[in-house]
Amino acid sequence: MLKFIHLTDLHLTANGERAAGYDTYANTDRALSHALDLFPDAAFVVITGDIANWGEYEAYRRLERRLELVPVPVFLMIGNHDNRDNFFSVFGRRHPFAFPYAQYRQAVAGYELVFLDTQGVGSHAGRLSPERLAWLDETLSSSGSEVLLFMHHHPVELHAPALDAKGLTNWSEFHTVLARHRGKIRHIFHGHCHILLQGNVEGVSFTGLRSMSDQAYTDLKLSKAARLHAEPHYGVAVVTPNSVVVHLQEFNYSGPLLVRERQRFEDFIGLCAERGVAVPGEEPSADAGT
Repeated sequence: MLKFIHLTDLHLTANGERAAGYDTYANTDRALSHALDLFPDAAFVVITGDIANWGEYEAYRRLERRLELVPVPVFLMIGNHDNRDNFFSVFGRRHPFAFPYAQYRQAVAGYELVFLDTQGVGSHAGRLSPERLAWLDETLSSSGSEVLLFMHHHPVELHAPALDAKGLTNWSEFHTVLARHRGKIRHIFHGHCHILLQGNVEGVSFTGLRSMSDQAYTDLKLSKAARLHAEPHYGVAVVTPNSVVVHLQEFNYSGPLLVRERQRFEDFIGLCAERGVAVPGEEPSADAGT
């Protein structure tokens, strides 16, 4: 079993400026502390891009100093808000990057982790250049293990105009590579959309998460960006030979927890009976509906 922590879209700033009004550094710090406290057996942490809201050098340095306190490996990626040069100036030696792109591969616990650089040029939309697609195709072809794929932009059209306007501009080429290797890719983890997403593309399941900043509101008709005030979360992924499960952690919640013994089914039967409802004690017969 492999367990790891997934954060995305930190939107850190150099001097504590509040991106979209949120203290994103405080949210990131709390998320990391919460995750490491609750899940000390996590193998690693991955952050799927938009580390710095404005791409500032000092924003990356702030994260670098915070990561010195994290006792497990932390894998970093860039998104549409990130500045590639400033990111590399701080983290360029951290991973075996396939320069000039911020993408790489890493073997962990019998799985191949593949981190894909989806940053586009001149737009918040992403694009996978022919060189990046070729690297992905070759990486997947040469991998002898099952692959967990990480990317910033969402991997398929969501049919939400405001979000898809900032999606990949060449999904079809990406999907061709996915389809070729669908039997090897266990799951895709992404960010970018600031909303919980789950789905399947070319036979590969995917999950996207909320940000450490503001959250998106999904309106499948609205072409303008819509945001709402909602708490951030991070994901705890548990990967086994036959399953992938992602638990969402509301780390900013500080209210009470109702912890009690699990209800016995016998008690449930009695409570239903008090209300005139009989709980079946055997399988329904084949002619029950006739």
